[in-house]
Amino acid sequence: MAKSLSNLKIASRRVESRRRFGSIQSTMRQVTGRIFWPTFWRAEAFGYPKSIHATVASVSSVVRKSPDSIVLDYFAGSGTTGHAVVTLNRADGGSRKYVLIEQGEYFDLVTKPRMQKVVYSAEWKGGKPTAPATGISHCFKVIKLESYEDTLNNLQLRRTPAQGDLLNSLPQQARDDYLLHYMLDVESRGSLLSVEDFKKPFDYQLNIAVDSAGAFEPRKIDLVETFNYLIGLRVKHIDAQPQRGFVTVTGTLPSGESCLVLWRDCDVLDYEGISKLCDKLAINPADNEFDVVYINGDHNIPTVLTQTAEEGGATRVLKLRQIEPEFLARMFDVEDV
Repeated sequence: MAKSLSNLKIASRRVESRRRFGSIQSTMRQVTGRIFWPTFWRAEAFGYPKSIHATVASVSSVVRKSPDSIVLDYFAGSGTTGHAVVTLNRADGGSRKYVLIEQGEYFDLVTKPRMQKVVYSAEWKGGKPTAPATGISHCFKVIKLESYEDTLNNLQLRRTPAQGDLLNSLPQQARDDYLLHYMLDVESRGSLLSVEDFKKPFDYQLNIAVDSAGAFEPRKIDLVETFNYLIGLRVKHIDAQPQRGFVTVTGTLPSGESCLVLWRDCDVLDYEGISKLCDKLAINPADNEFDVVYINGDHNIPTVLTQTAEEGGATRVLKLRQIEPEFLARMFDVEDV
């Protein structure tokens, strides 16, 4: 009798667990489209998603008492972890954040649409929201990193016929040494990103792979956002006016210094134009409010102000840095890697 009661308790817990977390089959039916978006996400697009109920319980066990925590998932898959964080915030009004990392081609077809839909409504049926009143205020940013294939697609080797003839005349060992140690560094120099590209930073493009077969297409690259990450800037405010030829970013550097990054289209804002903009923004040694100022392109902004004896005789310095060398050094310097 005792053994039978024990087996009954175990079976009861299994039934309860199945009801709460769902089987793999029921989870697949739910996530692969019959509840979320049946016509948008083919069942074969993502075969084994995690149970949303099990994931909510798992994440909740760690961050339930931390409404401002950050949850990181290096293998986002269909986005179940992000879904779970949104569900927890919806339940208790928390402001938890999530970071999802995924390299699968299904990101645009599965992961991203799922996050958009679960934010809009907690429940879906037949591809339509059934509880739009449960929608929450939410914003997420998609950041796509340059891949190895993207780098190869944008390399341009520059070799004159005379240089080619010279290389072919060398012994095989010398040719091998050149290919391994010099060719990519010398012949492809400047093909990925050069100083000239910073003159029109809002128009910079790379050939980006669009499928696994090797096809690619030109797409604009956000140099402004990339630089923010390179220098570790904690962004406070962005004033993007590319149609007027400039974008300004203010924030704090890892050193604690206040920082202004001023990007400009050098064809739109020449010497006179950038001087007028800097006057408007009070970028000068006399009354500049920032510890560090970055700017791209040539300019004639004064960096040192020496006061007269009547004014106190002090010398004030504006810590002004060029974006180009800082960007290229942080992007391509591999000495410490």
